[in-house]
Amino acid sequence: MPREVRAAGRGRRLTCVAAMLALAVAPTAARAAATRSVDLPAQPLSTALLALSRQTGTIIIAPAALVRGRAAPAVRGRLEPAEAVRRLLRGSGLDLSVSADGVISIRPAPPPPAIAPSRRRLLPPEDSEPAALSTVLVVARDLGSEALRIKRLSAQTSDILLGDDLRGLADPNLGGAMQSLPGVAVTNDGGEGRQVSVRGLSSEFTRVRINGMETLATFGGTNAGGGTNRGRAFDFNVFAADLFNQIRVRKTPSADVDEGSLGATVDLQTRSPLDGPRSRVQLTVEGAYNFGADKAAPRLSAIVSRRSRDDRFGILVSAAYSKRAVEDVGANAGQWQAGDTVYPGFGSTAAGAPDLAALNAALHPRIPRLEIFRIEQERLGLTGSLQWRPSGRTQVDLDVLYAELSSERREDLLETFTLRTAGSCRTPLNADCGIAAVKVRDATIITPRPGLPVLIAGAFDNVDVRAESRLDRLKTIFRQTTLSVSHRLSDRLILNALAGYSRSDFGNPLQATVQLDQYDVQGFAYDFGDHRRPLIDFGSADLTTPANWSLAELRSEPNWVDNSFKTVGVDLEWALHDGLTLRGGLQHKAYNTEATALSRSNGTIANLNADIPAALAAIPPSTYLRQVWSNRFATATGTPDAWLAPDVASAFARFQAACASSACGSLALGPEPLLGLNYGVEEQDSSAYLQAAFAVHGPWSPRGDLGLRYARTGQVSQGFTLDMDAPGSVTPVSARRAYDDLLPSFNLTLEPRDDLLLRFAAARAMARPDLRSLRPGVTVSTGGLRSASAGDPFLRPTRADTLDTAVEWYFAPSSILSVAVFHKTIRSNALTVTTTPTVFADNPFGLPDSVAATACGRLPGCAPELPIWQFLTRTDRGGGHLDGVELALQAPLDRAAPALRGWSVRAGLTYTRSRMRFQDLAGAPFVAHDSLGSPRLVGTITTAYRRGGLDLRATLSHRGRYLTAIPASTGANVDGVNGYTSLDVSARYQVAPGWWLTAAGGNLLNAAQRQFSDTSGLANYQHHTGREIRVGLEMRY
Repeated sequence: MPREVRAAGRGRRLTCVAAMLALAVAPTAARAAATRSVDLPAQPLSTALLALSRQTGTIIIAPAALVRGRAAPAVRGRLEPAEAVRRLLRGSGLDLSVSADGVISIRPAPPPPAIAPSRRRLLPPEDSEPAALSTVLVVARDLGSEALRIKRLSAQTSDILLGDDLRGLADPNLGGAMQSLPGVAVTNDGGEGRQVSVRGLSSEFTRVRINGMETLATFGGTNAGGGTNRGRAFDFNVFAADLFNQIRVRKTPSADVDEGSLGATVDLQTRSPLDGPRSRVQLTVEGAYNFGADKAAPRLSAIVSRRSRDDRFGILVSAAYSKRAVEDVGANAGQWQAGDTVYPGFGSTAAGAPDLAALNAALHPRIPRLEIFRIEQERLGLTGSLQWRPSGRTQVDLDVLYAELSSERREDLLETFTLRTAGSCRTPLNADCGIAAVKVRDATIITPRPGLPVLIAGAFDNVDVRAESRLDRLKTIFRQTTLSVSHRLSDRLILNALAGYSRSDFGNPLQATVQLDQYDVQGFAYDFGDHRRPLIDFGSADLTTPANWSLAELRSEPNWVDNSFKTVGVDLEWALHDGLTLRGGLQHKAYNTEATALSRSNGTIANLNADIPAALAAIPPSTYLRQVWSNRFATATGTPDAWLAPDVASAFARFQAACASSACGSLALGPEPLLGLNYGVEEQDSSAYLQAAFAVHGPWSPRGDLGLRYARTGQVSQGFTLDMDAPGSVTPVSARRAYDDLLPSFNLTLEPRDDLLLRFAAARAMARPDLRSLRPGVTVSTGGLRSASAGDPFLRPTRADTLDTAVEWYFAPSSILSVAVFHKTIRSNALTVTTTPTVFADNPFGLPDSVAATACGRLPGCAPELPIWQFLTRTDRGGGHLDGVELALQAPLDRAAPALRGWSVRAGLTYTRSRMRFQDLAGAPFVAHDSLGSPRLVGTITTAYRRGGLDLRATLSHRGRYLTAIPASTGANVDGVNGYTSLDVSARYQVAPGWWLTAAGGNLLNAAQRQFSDTSGLANYQHHTGREIRVGLEMRY
């Protein structure tokens, strides 16, 4: 424990020390008389006194010999500091006195007087002097980071960000704010943090609570960024970081925390009026500029807080609003696929090119293309908090949170689908017969790993070039209300209750795509040999003449995802005796998710995207074409930077008008073609727990908790399945089940020295299955891969046994050096099993070929007899082991060198290694040394300077590469995301009392988002979003 020890051999010297402390904090007496919010767990007495001094601002003087080795009970509530100390001392044989200056002194309790016990005086006179002491422990010193104090006192391993850490971040959304925490990896989409994974486990295994209740917020993204979130992962980019006052990442389980997390539980806390100044107004106005989009946008935030004179009632409202413009530009291979899996493969070769057998055995890019995404974003957040403390025994909190994220995304792609389109060609060649028509002029085949030939570069004739444009309008509305009550039934018994409701409604009501083709282009070429500067050359294609383009496909696929939670819970906390507190509670959560997706439909599962009515084909493309360009492609010379592309809004307006007059009816929408994206899951989760929290005085001061949590999950899944008696038709289907989990947990902290903590944790944890896997029924998809798939509503949850150990050395004030080692034995895990391509008749679901024929509609390269079909099933036979080590350091640098006064550093490094079971495309099991969705290596370092009104901060973050599919469905052994390193800086300067200038810069390295296929690292996707800066002004009073 950080402390100052002063030798004072005579009472006069002690008196001088106390007098100087009293003069240094003149308002102490007033603070000692006022009630303050106190929240102290059972712990060593010395630690409890230190924490109480920090929470109340009261000076407490105690003899080290008296407090060492003694335990203190839990103390919570609205109390005067002296009363809080009195409760901490209960049963310790110690007493206290309060001087006229408000300094509290600890001393041995006097012997009982000779009078009757009922007349005994419990409090010494206010003006009594402390007894002469030989050693004094001063616990009112500045301990530095409040986050470190919370971390140290916590029974579980956790990391915390508080208001000061969240203020002025270069990335103002909540996801970006978390990347400075050890072990936390952030997944980006559109240049900002979207989801987080913790300690080697993907975002699907991270649960999030806001103001004490579990919740879920989802949004949509680009295809490379994960598209629409239909799973359990939380999209942090829905929220501005300004709305929250605390982020806490709990890395070890505890019985009193909601079940469902395997990676971590993230607790988010909005601001409360009684925890801050009595009166507060804060306003921040900033302007942001993105160099890629070459656009500026505003950012505003405000906080207004008031509380009553008696500190019993408070109200707080806060708001955050921002706009953002991004140009997300790059190239994409569209994954890699062998030619012989795109039946019948390349059709012919020129002299000097490799033979057809070698070409068709090699992987080639499926859809090589250039991509321009222009994103306009608007984010709004509101919070409100009412707190009422009618007495020192009762507290009532009402918290309301509203968040809204809106986005309009325009995607313009220049590409070819020919290399992924199967099917034999007629004589003469039909315009859209696919890869069989292609003549290979030249080709370079490499072998990046044994047994894997790759067509890394080539030139081709008879290729169809496509200009594709897509328009998305997306919006998430999130709202949550929680009511919590805490009441002290007696000095030893506390009742806590919570009721809450949250809802996240995501809508993508406009997702429209128009595709135009130029046929039989000669000289198309690509070269992915340099993964940082690929070449895509469109040969003889005339990209700027409207007459050369023909309408090829129309898509309209609006979709929605709604998630809601209803939670009620009650807990009792009983201080059984000093150093032992029993906790128990009941909780019920009603969770519901509904996913809906529509597409062009005639009432069957037929894909109508390539169905172009004559009335629409007759509309000249010149009436809805526009030129798009970008000078930001990181590509080799020969790649175009401008082309004609459809104006989607203008095109659909014309198409709808034409269909209205000709009754073509081809734009009607229905769920049938996208059945796998239409489902609902309802869960009724009931749980109960019992926990003993202990703090033992004596050697090493053991403290921690031992608990058991029981959870019962009732699940109802609803979806659609194909009707075997009527090919192309569907029927609703549902499934119901329940399962139980018994989850023990143990957390132990030892304190062999005042500055050293040893932690040990063991637990059994569970995470409920991915929502998309729980849908019942069998469906067919022809939009990307040609496939049939089945969900499994009876998948077991992921269950694991976890072990964690850590050493934390608090070697100086505001400092920590820690090492943690962790292990997880994952006993079950859900997997998606995909087969190698084959004919539709080989499907394991008993579906007739007529189902595939109906599903294909007029789509080129789609027929049941082609060996291009893959079949997807779910299994819970995955599992394995995960091990990791985590290092963390936080320290001011002035102790290393006085010239570095004001400088500090915070750093973290986490490495994990897993051995997980998977199945390859042939169905054979194998072990991979990676898990999905989270990198092995995560590192961050933040340097800060705070002095003289100047606050500077720079954060360098690195996320190693990670895998997204094992194996890849198109021929490579994996798909994954490359490592990413970012540099963010921020600055604040106080120009006058209550006024600050602010500035920040994000992604200053202009790092690219890259993805790869295969463990050999084939380049798949690379995009840049550009640097961003902000400047502004902050006012407080």
